[in-house]
Amino acid sequence: MDTDTFTNWFENQLLPSLPEPSIIIMDNASYHSKQVNKAPTQADKKADLVAWLHQNGIETTAEMLKSDLVKLVCENKTSRVRYEVDEIALVHGHRVLRIPPYHCQYNTIELIWAQIKGYAARNNTTPPFSTNKMMGLLKDACSKITKEDWVKVVEKTRKLITEDYERDIRVDTIIENEIVIQVTDSDDSSGESGSESE
Repeated sequence: MDTDTFTNWFENQLLPSLPEPSIIIMDNASYHSKQVNKAPTQADKKADLVAWLHQNGIETTAEMLKSDLVKLVCENKTSRVRYEVDEIALVHGHRVLRIPPYHCQYNTIELIWAQIKGYAARNNTTPPFSTNKMMGLLKDACSKITKEDWVKVVEKTRKLITEDYERDIRVDTIIENEIVIQVTDSDDSSGESGSESE
C-alpha cells in the first residue's frame, strides 16, 4: 500500500459509501498520514526550504544562509499537524479520529481482521495450499462479516478505551494525592537513629 493508492480508495470508494456524518477511526500508518503543507526540516535542501517559505508568503532569497532559512521555517510553521485524508473527509462531511500511536488495541478493524484470518486458517486445512485458494477464503470470510459483528467490536473497543481512561485517572489521582515521600536530615550514614553509650 502507498499513499496515492490509499488516498484514491479513501476518497473515491470509502467516503461515498458512508452515511453523513461519520467518524472514521484511523491509525497512524505512513500511507494514512501524508501531511498538508508539511514544513521542511534542517535535513532538507536549501531550495526546498526557500520554496516552502515562498509558498507560505515569507520573503527569502537563495543567498540566505541555510541556518537562517531553518529558523524562518520554525518561526512560521503551524504547531497543528494537518493530514490530507482528514481534510478530504471534512470536505465530504466526515471526521477522522486518529488513535494514539502504539495503541492498536483501540482500532476496531484489528478485531475484524482477527475474525477474517481465523476463518481462513480454520478452513485452509487441506491441499492445495495456493494463493488463489487463500484469496477465495479471505473473500468468503469478508462476506460473512455482519453489521452485528461491527457493533460488537466497536462496543468492545469503546469499553476498553473507557477502562483505560478510568485507570489513567485513578493513577493520576494516586500520584497527585497519595504518594508522600518523607525527607529527613540525618547525620547517621547507617540509617540508625540514637547514640552509642560511652
